[in-house]
Amino acid sequence: MRENLRKIWGVARTEFVGWVTNPRVIILGVLLIFIKTLAIDPLTARAERFGDTMIVFEPFIAVANSGALTLFIPLVFLVMFSDYPKLSKNSLFYISRTGKTAWLCGQILFLLMATAAFLGAIFTASMLFSGGHFGTEWSEAVRKYAARFPNEAYNFDSQLLPSNLYNQIPMMTALWQSGALLAMYLLTLALIIYLLKILFSGSEGLAGALLLMALGTATTSLYSPIKWAFPTANTIIWLHYEEILRTEIYPVWASFLYFGVLLAALIAGNFLALKRMKFTEAS
Repeated sequence: MRENLRKIWGVARTEFVGWVTNPRVIILGVLLIFIKTLAIDPLTARAERFGDTMIVFEPFIAVANSGALTLFIPLVFLVMFSDYPKLSKNSLFYISRTGKTAWLCGQILFLLMATAAFLGAIFTASMLFSGGHFGTEWSEAVRKYAARFPNEAYNFDSQLLPSNLYNQIPMMTALWQSGALLAMYLLTLALIIYLLKILFSGSEGLAGALLLMALGTATTSLYSPIKWAFPTANTIIWLHYEEILRTEIYPVWASFLYFGVLLAALIAGNFLALKRMKFTEAS
């Protein structure tokens, strides 16, 4: 058991170090600048106009619930994972020495570490860029801005934190739910890439993940009831609630169950695919 754990950790650590030192990680910095420009700067400007400062957690909640950013964030994540898992002839020799089960467990641990680091960078940057203060309740700049400036109620800036959020959900609940669902969405996309890469050894995984994102974004934008069959809508907390009445349109617990079942199925599928893969079939 100890030897297997050592192998799992060795795989995860090696992949994580290679991932964070890859020059491709620079696109994360570009994403952070994009997030600051698109979401955080407008929110801080609103707070200043209102005469208040934001709670430092509010920008991250806005980022995790923005229709535009829930498209760009997974896209950047996919670019950073587009060549994983590495299945060259050398890596297949490594897998044969490590053992298929230990290798895949290490890869899953790596995905958890990388997802936590990726979202941790976004969360930390959002807090630092906010210029706000710590608190556990929605700021007045969020709760009362539309009442003071009704003509701006439907501006893009106002929709970053819509009333479906602050009228229906305590801020700290919105924080952890938004972060957890976004993490599960990213893990889903990564595991799809892994599954199809193991099965076909090509770029089918990236294409499959992009197709799932496109279908989810389209059905969510069209407000189709079928949107709940895709990860995108399940990731965005405010879509689960009515704007004014404290009524759920779709239970948040159902979205957690959706991702839990989906992730379990993808993990099982990866193990089955790897078990059946012959080393001579990969390039």
